[in-house]
Amino acid sequence: MGERIVMTIKGGYWGKILCVDLSSEEMSVRTFDDTFARKYIGGVGLAARIICENVTKHTDPLGSGNVLVFATGPYQATTVNGSGRISAAAKSPLTGYWGESSGGARLGPELKRAGFDAVAITGRAKRPVYLWICDSNAEIRDASKFWGLETPDVVDTLIKTIGDSKVAVTSIGLAGENLVRFASIANDKHGYFGRCGLGAVMGSKNLKAVVVRGMLKPPVADPGRVKQLSKEVIQKVKASAMAGFGEDGQQGDFMRCHKEGLLPMKNWAQDAWSEAQLIGTPRFTQELKVKPWGCPYCVFGGHRRITNPVYASKTAGPEYESMAFLGSNLLISDLCFLVKANDLCNRYGMDTIELGGVLGWAFECYEKGLITKEDTGGVDLRWSSGEALIEMLEKVARREGIGNLLAEGLKVCTKQIPQSKPFAVEVMGQTPGGHDPRAYFSQTVSTIASPRGSCHIHGFSEAIEQGAVIPELGITELMDRFDATKKGYIGAICQDIGQLWNSLIMCMQFFFADISLTDQVNILNAVTGWDLTPQEAQKVGERIVCLQHIFNLENGLVPEKENVMPERFTTARKEGGAQGQVVPWQNILKEYWETKGWINGVPTKEKLVELGLDSLGLKKEPLTYRY
Repeated sequence: MGERIVMTIKGGYWGKILCVDLSSEEMSVRTFDDTFARKYIGGVGLAARIICENVTKHTDPLGSGNVLVFATGPYQATTVNGSGRISAAAKSPLTGYWGESSGGARLGPELKRAGFDAVAITGRAKRPVYLWICDSNAEIRDASKFWGLETPDVVDTLIKTIGDSKVAVTSIGLAGENLVRFASIANDKHGYFGRCGLGAVMGSKNLKAVVVRGMLKPPVADPGRVKQLSKEVIQKVKASAMAGFGEDGQQGDFMRCHKEGLLPMKNWAQDAWSEAQLIGTPRFTQELKVKPWGCPYCVFGGHRRITNPVYASKTAGPEYESMAFLGSNLLISDLCFLVKANDLCNRYGMDTIELGGVLGWAFECYEKGLITKEDTGGVDLRWSSGEALIEMLEKVARREGIGNLLAEGLKVCTKQIPQSKPFAVEVMGQTPGGHDPRAYFSQTVSTIASPRGSCHIHGFSEAIEQGAVIPELGITELMDRFDATKKGYIGAICQDIGQLWNSLIMCMQFFFADISLTDQVNILNAVTGWDLTPQEAQKVGERIVCLQHIFNLENGLVPEKENVMPERFTTARKEGGAQGQVVPWQNILKEYWETKGWINGVPTKEKLVELGLDSLGLKKEPLTYRY
């Protein structure tokens, strides 16, 4: 990895990265030591280090040179609650910048038990293949007969082929095969790497699936201490306000988001919706008869298993973001259409947020006469039309007709129809999540300054404005959500902590269940044998964010031009929970940059030295930006 080996690993890691070249069908193992692990932790931190070393501005995101990384963290060496997760990353085909996603289900724990901390995949196979990993061994196998299968069918078929019901199956569907730029990756039948188009990266490599089974025992420095801390985590969760989360899952937040002005409605142009309760809870839970569907080692069971046969679904039911973007954003209140659309997105492997964002743009263009019925192939893009949603979803996944344009994402769409720019709600080419920054001012940072493009959870600072605290870093009081004071600072700190969590890796739901930064550091130290402090842990998160941002700068990002609030968010809502609020986003962004130690969005030399990023020698050519 280009770093001097100085310390032996005590726990949490094998110190092994499986490197797979699909073009040559060659595989090798790269190693790292404890010093390296302490600097990047794992998950997105490890992935960022690998990708920044190997991917340049000349790398085509859908070319053989892009590196697709699946990376675990130290927590996947344990059974700590919330550790049933893994990170995936690559150069995004949607934005052209840093791309990452965190997913649940079996892959993370199985990969760690299979003897690897990460898998880095390059090249392009000559035919469809899948990667089989089991107990320190790996093999590239033919997947020609699986090409064209939907993701749940891939799971069933590969389990039968391998002959082991406990294998983890990570796969793409039709959208990934057709290189839809916001294609997702499915983990088993209920976890997803949803954002940034990583499914298209898999498709471009002719990689249908990654299948993993592990029966090895990863090293843990102090197993007894980890077991005790894990019990304390469960006790805290059960005593927290999140104890009942499993009943409604994330969709339990839908009506709050409508009430407080967070919810996207009619492509963010509408401020209230009289039909919100038709798809919100409690009706959602009662009508669909949903049951918890959990990842390994999870007390919440946050994914939804629909048991009402009227709403039959092969995959996990919709959660808040899917209901927001396929539902309220298009003014669709029919649960039958929404469940079907969500299931098709899961089966085809397609990001529901990005699909809802690009369809919101298309519906508004149709309403304003910029897109005609002839353009849509006869589809009537009326607001509230569930039929139009399903027809357009099919066209996008198959790249048929206007679907071929929509599959390219909002940036390409607005180049095709320049006068539609006000309808394209995106930052760096990616649709924001369903958390309007006009309702929670600190969300400005994740909306316009996330390294992976607009992203509501790349530092979920909204939680601080709801009463969450990080006393270890001086954040101890509830903040007025409409007061801009310190919101850039809060956004920066939450971004660091978010990337720390995504490097450990632990499900972010536990942040809302009173699991503190100190709790996390205690678990991390018990797993690894380290003596890290909460402040040092935050600094690791800052290092990771800065490294991702450097990657974006090297790939052409101009912060002053692209870290900009979408036009639709710059005018006040006329009614609802955020009525009359206008975000002073320029001031918040300036404070965010100052907190980071960046000048106009560019890290100073002093900051790079402080974070140990000044002499990595990541590229053979000089950096393309200046201090």
